[in-house]
Amino acid sequence: MQIDQRLSENSKYINWVEVVIHLSDMSYMNIKKLNHLKSIFNKVHVLAPEAVPALNAIDISWEAYDKDITRAELWNSRLIKSEYDWVLFIADDEKIVFLDFPNQDDVSPSRWAPALITVKGENKQKQFYQMRLVHNSGQPVFQGQDYPDCTANVMNNEIEISNMPIQLERESNLIQDVDPMKELSVPDFAPSIYLIEAERCFKNGKYVQAASVYRQLLKKEHLLPFDRLAGVNGLASCFTEQFKWDKALQLTRMSVEVESLQNIPYLIEFRIFQLQGEWQKAFYALSRYHESVHLHSKANFDVIISEEETLLNLADLSMKMGDRVKAKEYQREIFQIKNGKVETSFLKKLLLLCIELQDKERAIYFFKKLFEDRIPDSLNEMEKKEFNDYMTMFMKNEWYEFVHEMYKELLVFNPNEDEYKRRLIVVSIKTNRIAEARKLASRVA
Repeated sequence: MQIDQRLSENSKYINWVEVVIHLSDMSYMNIKKLNHLKSIFNKVHVLAPEAVPALNAIDISWEAYDKDITRAELWNSRLIKSEYDWVLFIADDEKIVFLDFPNQDDVSPSRWAPALITVKGENKQKQFYQMRLVHNSGQPVFQGQDYPDCTANVMNNEIEISNMPIQLERESNLIQDVDPMKELSVPDFAPSIYLIEAERCFKNGKYVQAASVYRQLLKKEHLLPFDRLAGVNGLASCFTEQFKWDKALQLTRMSVEVESLQNIPYLIEFRIFQLQGEWQKAFYALSRYHESVHLHSKANFDVIISEEETLLNLADLSMKMGDRVKAKEYQREIFQIKNGKVETSFLKKLLLLCIELQDKERAIYFFKKLFEDRIPDSLNEMEKKEFNDYMTMFMKNEWYEFVHEMYKELLVFNPNEDEYKRRLIVVSIKTNRIAEARKLASRVA
């Protein structure tokens, strides 16, 4: 895994924290990463399922653990053995973003900084909160089994949670290997296990069952604030899928009133208003999401959709509200962000938007980009139909010269394609090329 390049720019020698790296599998072993962390932290300790490999004589302590021991037991054991007052636990491919790493004065036994873990997906990012930087009082702080949790310790000791989280990033799925049934089988399970179980029900289309699990979570007296927000947001998502939109909106408003710095409530409102055709309200909800997404969300299980998708939806809503100028501004932002390199599906959306905006120059550019290397002689049947559909849209915008140019070029390489001849006849007439149209008509079968 590539080490975060920002470390070299923002690193500082941290001598008050022991970093514990838990490797669930030796495939996550990264000597470069270990060396780099050792240059930042005074103490780095590895928990691994195998004995220490050749580490090129780096000064890192190593502990091979029994695979039958739970992660919570293992972390508690390491915490108590540590000679440091503070221990930070990271796992597998997680990397630390040092931009906002706390100073020693920022935390205390009664004030802890949470970890905000971002899991990068293809089209969106998922965000999770966990307590990973913990104070060593010589007593266990983690409950649960393979999903270590500090809720009871934080609540029972009235520990304040800092507003500035430690940022961790990872690519592997944080909760994929968590077994909710196993976790729920013990009395001291993590309340956030309900969030994992409810999300899995939700993904399988079991919205009623998911809503029931979210309600179970919200009945818990002792909940960390970011878990409670996740429960409310999850229940709102279930109501949305069940078309109980008034109930969903009631919950999103409640959630935002408690904490405005989060994402899902605004995305739920955007989706509901979009489905209802209330473009102004949908635009407002998505705009509020776009304003807050660059700040730390304070909700567990929150999501971030891609900047391109956000801007594309804002552009589409602007069009539906009749604000072509604003739509064009968003379109320009999209293109700049992507530096001209966009996926086919995204390129099609941009092309359609330009056609709707009657932006001829950009529409032609995106059209050529979409069909590059396939015009004039490599179009399959599906692509021919798609090509003709776009040419019809161009004709409706009276962009006749470009359409004429395209069909004339296609006919050179496809002289027996009657569909191209018929379409070229129509556009030839539109451009006063009557002689050319008559000549073509004589060749149509």
